[in-house]
Amino acid sequence: MTKLGAFGSFLYWACLLFSFSEARAADITPQVRWGEAPASLRDPLQVHYIHSDQNEINRGYTPLTQWMRIDLRNDEQHAVEKLLLFDSPLVGRLHLYQGGRLQEEPLVSGPGYPLQQRQYPARLGAFLLKLEPEQEVRFYVQRDVHHALNTRVFLQTQEEAASDEAQAKMIFYFYLGGIFSLVIYNLLLGLVTHQKDYLSYSLFAASFGVTALVLHGVVDTYIWPNAPVVISNYLMFFSSLTLFAASFFVGSFLSIKKDFAVGYWGVRLFQCLAGVTMVASFFAPDQRGLFFFGYWIDISIAAAIVFFIFCGFYSLYRQGNLLARYFLFSWLVVLLGTSVWLASFHGLVRNNAWTQYSLLLANLGEMLILSLGLAYKIKVLNEEKMRAQQAAEDKERYHRLVRVLSHDVANTVSGLIYHSEMLQEFCPGEAEQLHLGRITKSIEQLNGILRSVRQEEVFQSNRAHLDLQAVELSPACWEALNHYSWQIQEKGLSIHVEVPTGIYVRADRAALINQVLSNLLSNCIKFSESGCCISLLMSERMDSLVLTVQDQGIGILEEELAHLFKGTHLFSRTGTANEKGSGMGTALVMEYMKLFGGSIEIQSVHRSQGSQSGTKVHLVFPRHEQTRKVQS
Repeated sequence: MTKLGAFGSFLYWACLLFSFSEARAADITPQVRWGEAPASLRDPLQVHYIHSDQNEINRGYTPLTQWMRIDLRNDEQHAVEKLLLFDSPLVGRLHLYQGGRLQEEPLVSGPGYPLQQRQYPARLGAFLLKLEPEQEVRFYVQRDVHHALNTRVFLQTQEEAASDEAQAKMIFYFYLGGIFSLVIYNLLLGLVTHQKDYLSYSLFAASFGVTALVLHGVVDTYIWPNAPVVISNYLMFFSSLTLFAASFFVGSFLSIKKDFAVGYWGVRLFQCLAGVTMVASFFAPDQRGLFFFGYWIDISIAAAIVFFIFCGFYSLYRQGNLLARYFLFSWLVVLLGTSVWLASFHGLVRNNAWTQYSLLLANLGEMLILSLGLAYKIKVLNEEKMRAQQAAEDKERYHRLVRVLSHDVANTVSGLIYHSEMLQEFCPGEAEQLHLGRITKSIEQLNGILRSVRQEEVFQSNRAHLDLQAVELSPACWEALNHYSWQIQEKGLSIHVEVPTGIYVRADRAALINQVLSNLLSNCIKFSESGCCISLLMSERMDSLVLTVQDQGIGILEEELAHLFKGTHLFSRTGTANEKGSGMGTALVMEYMKLFGGSIEIQSVHRSQGSQSGTKVHLVFPRHEQTRKVQS
């Protein structure tokens, strides 16, 4: 019971304190009625007014001019001087008339006017009034802006107003310092790391911060009171800019690409919606017909927040983006703050300091959460960078080991070949010759594997340093054929070449001859029977030149064609004369052709499918200006 009693006492004193804080300025209660009329109606006595029981006015966007009739009565025996306050920063431009008389120079106030023109230099709409003892007076207030409005109308002493203003100023400067630090930190971080999401977030944070300060009238009152234009009148522009910047940030932070079509085009849709209102906002303060853009941007912002949260969930659960956790938490905070502010703005919850500054509090919470997310990203990037460096070091060690092994093993293999040949001369016996022949073939196969490994190593080492230039095909083909002249002669093959002179392709000459053509000719020789023909033919297409290397060999099975040039399977088939290979050469041909900007096409008929077996490999080279110039 002790705890319950303490808790009850706490509630009692809290409610009592709250009631005192709300009632401190209630000695004179203004009676408020409001109405709307066309701009052409200038007489407030002809406006139809509606009574407001709670001295609160809640109106949506409207093309009409709004009027307020305020009745005050001083029941004291002495004169009273107090401020007539409107606690919403969106009251815009206010004109005060006393007793229904339309003076030529009405008293003006509100954040829609420059600070020096306001009747009382306050951030909100405020008029300093003096009431004589037992005086009853009626005021008319005209508001000629068309933004939605939710405001209380009450009286307050100058001391109370100054105390509230000092508290608000402290909050605003604290918020301004936080926003400025966040923007500068992310801007510098983005410039140093070249990460676009840091730069986009700095723009987003800056636009959001400026919008929040403009919304509360801070810019025109504290930061730039003597500006040539009233910044508060362009709140729609800054709201649209915030939505525009937020769309860019979301796309960058969540890495939304075209594979997520809804997110990709949704982000661009909100950018377009924001762009339209940014343009319209320059005309909205003075054009009644553009009041509907206020609804446009409010609905767009609310829909965008929901859409961005959806993108965060999609990125987290469908794409596994861990940064989306921070993103979702931050936008849930913004959604909560925005919901509270909109609810107070439209009169759904009580308008007080907490609801008025809910956007600021939500934005500060968002800043903290996203800063943690960006810090997490830095950690992840550093870890990825370290892993990449380690992988590069491991790759370099691997290539160094391959080079050493290839060199040392090659020397050993050369020695084995020499001694095998010597033993065949000194061991004329039939059994010895049989075993020595098998040893020789095994050594030759090992030597072929080493040669393929060295070719792969050459490709990996030189792929970034290839000298692409115009290479004439005809001499390149004959040079590659000369490398295999003795194998062709020994196997009894014929050669047919139809490659005209003056045909050029863009390639690295050494790689084209020693790697591409050499590998293809080696396979043609290996899988052709004695008496077959190997052909090199030239043809042209609309946008490419095609060199065809064709044989009449045993062909390739259909199920092997799909994997032949992918490098995922090694096809080490025995040739027609029991030749052996590593199966690595065809994958190298594909890689070199990619470096040349070309491609490979292959057609083959296996001998199990008919007598007209053989393989055609088409090397497709793109045309270039230099090629056409040389040809002409």
